[in-house]
Amino acid sequence: MSADVLSNVSAADLAAPRQRRWRGFFAIPQAATGVTLLVLLLLLVVLGPFIAPDPPNKISDTPILGPSAQHWLGTDTYGRDILSRVLHGGASVILLPLLAVSVAMLAATVIGLLSGYLGGKVDAVVTWVINIALAIPSYLAVLVVVAAFGSGGLVVVTAVAVVYAPYITRVLRSATQAVAPREFVLAARARGESLGWILFREIIPNIGPTLLVEIALRFTYAIMFIASLSFLGLGVQPPSANWGVMVAQNRAMLLIHPIGVLVPALLIGVLAISVNLIADALTQFFGDRIHERLMV
Repeated sequence: MSADVLSNVSAADLAAPRQRRWRGFFAIPQAATGVTLLVLLLLLVVLGPFIAPDPPNKISDTPILGPSAQHWLGTDTYGRDILSRVLHGGASVILLPLLAVSVAMLAATVIGLLSGYLGGKVDAVVTWVINIALAIPSYLAVLVVVAAFGSGGLVVVTAVAVVYAPYITRVLRSATQAVAPREFVLAARARGESLGWILFREIIPNIGPTLLVEIALRFTYAIMFIASLSFLGLGVQPPSANWGVMVAQNRAMLLIHPIGVLVPALLIGVLAISVNLIADALTQFFGDRIHERLMV
């Protein structure tokens, strides 16, 4: 079910007893699995730097060393402890996509709400801009931004936010158009409520499910996107202990010492899968609630 359909969930649907809502959500297998994996990864990211045996960039005299008592996952081509770099390298993998999606969501929410509610020329201009933006390949747009402003975390966050904002805007515009003609919005307009009140007190609470699902989906895409950019040398730069950077730096050892590539790549994959499972569970959860309402 697409995120647009979820806009049919009203605020009353979200007002059920909190305990029952959580129980119903975690009864979905994807939700339980996704949340469990995500919590474990977050614990790894938060506690990792405190339990790492060495600093992430400490160089030893034994490069490309296999697992041993001193280096549980071995060392990379520079003699750095792989386990220590793994334990230090998850923060940027999570933080950068989260920042990019947050920036994109803030901009897209305002633009999508205004476009969907006001309609007319505003909607026509926004739709025209969105269509042009979506016609440009994502990687090409990011490459242009990186070529113009250089690589680095801030540039990548800005570039990914610019790329994803049109997608989010399109979804929220459609969700707003579905809610705008409903009675409670018309009643607010009749009372003479301000535009800000109607958008943020009447419409946003009723497209909350759409927002949640869209955030989860875009976060999944951003994780893989930014990890790919780091692998290509366009994102986080060496010697940072980033999982994407580790895959790029250790790929030459894939046949002789694959741990340095497989472990960070596996962690990136598990992170993306966990968020995607949560997004699927949110879609199913709110979709089931829509079905229950329609059957009443």
